[in-house]
Amino acid sequence: MGLLTIAYKNLKKNFSFYSLYFVSVAFVLMVFFSFISFAMNDIIMEKISSDGRVETMSKTVAGFVMAFVVFYMSYSNTFFLKRRTKELGIYSLLGYRKSSMLKLLTIENVVICLFSLLTGIIFGAILHHGIIKVIVRGLKLQIETSTIPLFNYGAILFTVIFVLAVLIVLYLSNWFVLRNSSVLNLVRMEKREEKKIKVRMSLSIVGLLFMVIGYILAFDITRGVESLWKTIGFSPMALLAMLTVVIGTIFFIHSFLPFSIHKLEQRKNWLYKEMNIIVLPNFKYKIRTKSKTLILLTLLAAGTLSLFASTVLSVYYPVAATERIIPSAIEFPVEDKDTASKAIEIVKGTNNVENMKYNETTIIQAMSSSAILPSEYKVKDASGFDLISESDYRKIIELQNKATKIKTLKDDEAILVKYRPEEGDPDKGNVYTLNLSASDNVTVSVKETTLLNPIGFANSMATLIISDTLYQEIKTFGLPEKTIMSIDGQNMRDNKEVYENLVPLFKDNPYFASSYQRNKDITQANSSTFLLIAFVTIIFFVATGSILHFHNISSIMADKDDFMILNRMGYNNKMMKKIINKQILALFSIPYVLGVTHSIFAIIAYKSALMDDLLGRNSAFIIPVLIAVIIFTIVYIIYYVVTKRACYKVIFTN
Repeated sequence: MGLLTIAYKNLKKNFSFYSLYFVSVAFVLMVFFSFISFAMNDIIMEKISSDGRVETMSKTVAGFVMAFVVFYMSYSNTFFLKRRTKELGIYSLLGYRKSSMLKLLTIENVVICLFSLLTGIIFGAILHHGIIKVIVRGLKLQIETSTIPLFNYGAILFTVIFVLAVLIVLYLSNWFVLRNSSVLNLVRMEKREEKKIKVRMSLSIVGLLFMVIGYILAFDITRGVESLWKTIGFSPMALLAMLTVVIGTIFFIHSFLPFSIHKLEQRKNWLYKEMNIIVLPNFKYKIRTKSKTLILLTLLAAGTLSLFASTVLSVYYPVAATERIIPSAIEFPVEDKDTASKAIEIVKGTNNVENMKYNETTIIQAMSSSAILPSEYKVKDASGFDLISESDYRKIIELQNKATKIKTLKDDEAILVKYRPEEGDPDKGNVYTLNLSASDNVTVSVKETTLLNPIGFANSMATLIISDTLYQEIKTFGLPEKTIMSIDGQNMRDNKEVYENLVPLFKDNPYFASSYQRNKDITQANSSTFLLIAFVTIIFFVATGSILHFHNISSIMADKDDFMILNRMGYNNKMMKKIINKQILALFSIPYVLGVTHSIFAIIAYKSALMDDLLGRNSAFIIPVLIAVIIFTIVYIIYYVVTKRACYKVIFTN
């Protein structure tokens, strides 16, 4: 029988088994081709990148994606090779040379990869075209998408060459395995790891200790300027925290989990149950023998969720922070009464504007001679406090539909508006001397601080809210003043038409602020970055889920004879399904629980180090991370359900 015939029959006979491999490889190549098409799209690149930043990121991400595709396909190939070792051993006994078996494996790989490549290119082109349409519409680019061809021939050539290179890598990998395996090893490769497992309490403690130390180091960044991350440096601490967590994960999975199960086995009243007596010893064996794969999956899951959560956080947080940076929908300094009146009329005449409200707030600018001053005082273009009366503050906060709980101020009291929260509220209780004239001063004590700023930071910083009486008194000294117009209304913050109608009136005014414009700028500045990260995240998702699937299928196939024995002992299908379910759930749970825990501490470090906290509330951090965890969990559950059904099919199909 020829090798082509054998390969054809193998693929046909095991079609259901190879189908997930085909689908997952096709999906990975689809994402890969779509990304390469995007990176080679000169029309889009010229529009979204003016400084070469996107091109540089594309090359960096391309390296990650290519490495991941090679890793994923190599792992999948190794999995199927181990699945076929007994069959290959029989071929060897029948007289087939290793070179013939290598050709057989190569033919099967070529067939699967070519079909996957064809599918990936077709659907990748469609995905690429869809992404382009989303970018053009989202960023309002002046591009006619119909002029962009469906297939980028440069991307096709690059992808074909890359897949051929991967096939060469797979060929060399298979050659290495076959060359170093005897006939007996091929027949018994799946069983040769079976040996008595030794558990050591010392290594178990080391694993747990290193993980805890890594978490403590990551969480230490929340101490701010007093943390080791500030005194030692971000890069050394990040590397140290990552290494301790990785080392802890290795020992935790390799030693701590088997040790914990070993202790459970010693509880005879708990061990000798119809399910536990089967599941526990088998689970302990699989954790130790498959520890390398479980460690890899744990770190992969942690990396996937960390990358995904940081992306979601980076998208959500700047948009949420716009509420503080520009608290009103439209804001500008009133330098000309006629211009202000025109602006109000323009807004009133714009479609879809309902319940439009506006307010003029007059700010008094006062210098201070105090020795201790808040950080906001010094960062302004012109140092000084911006004084707002208590009644004006309440009016504008009400205009913005926000609730405030400030109490009535005395004449010697003030409320300081902070740019960002500070631990311990160091400015509370400070006394500031306001210079009213060469001989007149007044002192105010900071009763409390607030993050609820009434005016955007472009127009007001180091804002002090004072009593109406004190405000009127200071006003008589003729200090510099400026008036800020704030406009709000229903659906105003995202109203594109209002912004576009007002732009001609304020085209040369840098202090004109629009929440719509701010969100648009954030989207345009970061959309390409988020898109590139999305490609990598999808690859991570596919790799994590597929490896978990193959790993569990492999374990169940190795245990098929054991389940036949259990059936003869009186275990019915329902009981065996429970055993299978517990085994799969345990192997899925380890990477999930550890991966989620690792990623949460990684996100804490990311947020504390690289994101400017303007909101001062945990919900701004928790909500996006929670969304990422939920999506990750849903994808994880889908893979779990698919894997469970596939394992049932392996055991209960003759």
